[in-house]
Amino acid sequence: MKRATLLAYLWAIVLTALAAALAPVSGGNFDLTWHTVDGGGGSSTGGGFELAGTIGQHDAGPAMTGGTFSLLGGFWPGAGSAPGAPCPADFDDSGAVDVKDLLFLLGAWGPCPKKGACLADFDNSGAVDVKDLLFLLGAWGPCP
Repeated sequence: MKRATLLAYLWAIVLTALAAALAPVSGGNFDLTWHTVDGGGGSSTGGGFELAGTIGQHDAGPAMTGGTFSLLGGFWPGAGSAPGAPCPADFDDSGAVDVKDLLFLLGAWGPCPKKGACLADFDNSGAVDVKDLLFLLGAWGPCP
């Protein structure tokens, strides 16, 4: 696929996500005034249990617990956050992940000069790609 076509599709996705994030949501007695776009992938197994992630999963909010199990919602909670860096997607240290950070990520799009050398390559895959974009969109808003 040509790079221009890929960028056109990417911009369409980003603009759709921004429009959805800014649109008010309401309905009946339900409070749906917030939402997130989360993603994941692969699966984790242990004993007789398997937990698989997928794009578009609901955000569980606070930890859901039962017995000795706990499930956190969102995009790989705690992954990629080094001590002292609670908001790795906030490239300009403004205290929020916003349009400037999105533009930084899009400007770094593509292969990294060498693995681990791209600030926007959150998953250390050697390229800034859709997974990194989903991570940034999942962190959108004020930093914790």
